[in-house]
Amino acid sequence: MNYYIDFDGVILDTEPILFEEWDKIPNNHLLPDVELENYIRNANWEVILSNAKEINDSIYCLQQMDLNTTSIITRVHSLGNEARLKTEWLRKNNIKQNVIFVPYNLNKSDVVLAEGNILIDDGITNLDDWHRKGGHAIYFDSHENSDSEIDVPYKRIRKISDAY
Repeated sequence: MNYYIDFDGVILDTEPILFEEWDKIPNNHLLPDVELENYIRNANWEVILSNAKEINDSIYCLQQMDLNTTSIITRVHSLGNEARLKTEWLRKNNIKQNVIFVPYNLNKSDVVLAEGNILIDDGITNLDDWHRKGGHAIYFDSHENSDSEIDVPYKRIRKISDAY
């Protein structure tokens, strides 16, 4: 059994920084999906990664995990920008797991085998797909006191190490 650990929202809290400018665009929800994809593809990932906050001792937890059974899995919009910088950030923080990049238009289960394996993710859509494909889904919830806010049918954890 292998553990696949999502990057954004599980290891680092990148989304508030990533979407800060996007959220200022009036009626952004009415724009075509390609506009959001281009926005993310062209985001300044150096700034995002250097300003994002670590989530609940994720760096320490990953440093302690077995490299043979854990991998980082992350959806990316750009190999040259986002993927490269995420990898550099992980290595600078002494996180040595394999890093698996998922093109933004694919599911994580399209890239790695879900069946019999564990996905730790903060995205319900990702977990639902993983579960449908025979995998074990674990909902990562970094927020304190949020048990009643989202009802999920999956085990809920607040630290990566709680998955074991």
